Amino acid sequence: MKTPKRTILFALAAAITLQVGAIDIKLKKDRATIDGITYALNAKKQSANVVKGQEPYVGDIVIPEKIEVDSVTFYVEEISANAFKDSPGMTSITIPNCITKIGASAFEGCASLTEVTIPSRILNLPSQLFKNCTSLTTIILPDNTKSFSSEVFRGCKSLVEFEIPQGVTELPSNLFTDCSELRHITLPSGLKKIGNSAFENCNSLEYIEIPTGVSSIADEAFQGCTSLKEFHTPAGLSTLSAEIFKGCVELKTMELSNSISKIEHDAFNGCCALDSIFLSNSVTSLGSSVFEGCTALKKVRIPNSIVELPNDIFKNCSSLTELNFPNSLKKIGSGAFEGCASMTTVSLPVSLIEIGSSAFDKCNSIRDVYCNSSTPVKISSNSFSKATQKEAIIHVKKGVTNSYNLHKQWGKFLNIVGME
Repeated sequence: MKTPKRTILFALAAAITLQVGAIDIKLKKDRATIDGITYALNAKKQSANVVKGQEPYVGDIVIPEKIEVDSVTFYVEEISANAFKDSPGMTSITIPNCITKIGASAFEGCASLTEVTIPSRILNLPSQLFKNCTSLTTIILPDNTKSFSSEVFRGCKSLVEFEIPQGVTELPSNLFTDCSELRHITLPSGLKKIGNSAFENCNSLEYIEIPTGVSSIADEAFQGCTSLKEFHTPAGLSTLSAEIFKGCVELKTMELSNSISKIEHDAFNGCCALDSIFLSNSVTSLGSSVFEGCTALKKVRIPNSIVELPNDIFKNCSSLTELNFPNSLKKIGSGAFEGCASMTTVSLPVSLIEIGSSAFDKCNSIRDVYCNSSTPVKISSNSFSKATQKEAIIHVKKGVTNSYNLHKQWGKFLNIVGME
């Protein structure tokens, strides 16, 4: 009985080299390397997937629509995960429209790749697809692209501009992290979510327009965007997530929509160009260190909806001079104003119950503290600096000076006077 050709193909045990005209074919079990491209073969389906070869790919790579091995035709359908990963010598890739799937990290680390066109049948880009393709400047995507997975363009340091297709509704985590030359990004009108660290360390990004339908921007989304100068939150956003603008040293203009109700910890930490910010009454929660290190911040309006200023919220805001405490405020956390060296006057509201340790430490310019409550506010031994204790005037309601003088901590202040 005649043995089928497919059986012969997969019965080959050792590598065999065949010469068919100018085509170089190397066979080994269920794999074939043809003109430098390695394929995994499926005889039953007559399909072939491009896979990682024995050596990194180099030069200009053209993937064919089909290959022929031992008189059997195999149709190329997929590029497998890691297929071209860490091929720094590969200068270009041509992908035919017959490709229906591309695996994760397929082109990761292809440092010489400059331009890629994704075929129309690829609707979803897998994770880390172009990660650390440091020379990549152009990616042409199908208009019907539906989604990206995480880190698709992470480390694409030569990418200058990019337009997200209209069908995309979510940007996953770390999508453009470390794209240090990214200057222009166009987001689709149907976008709903931006994942954590999506634009982290995009050092050249000066402005980004967020569509009105975006309802969620995750932690660290714009952290380290050192050229970002202004930002306008969309109307549907309710939370500024943790560390979202941390280290954005050029951020000066910040417009918060009235939909913002929560600002999480370190949201503006290190935004040293931010000189003022308006918090509307919709804001009911502030996290620790939200404005820490905002050295240009001069004035802040704190709404009546705030009952507690958390730890380190204005720590080292060395230019802060104008600050109103709302009548709803009950507690000032530890280190809240530590290092606010320009602050000269503090007026504590009647509602205040407690001031944490080091809250006004290193605020050596304070000369007047107005205590509007007849009952001394709870403080620690170091809530105020030694300089404030010795040099500032503590203004209290007439008739309650003894209560303050006899208080364990307030009694350490040298100048307690009654207000007329």
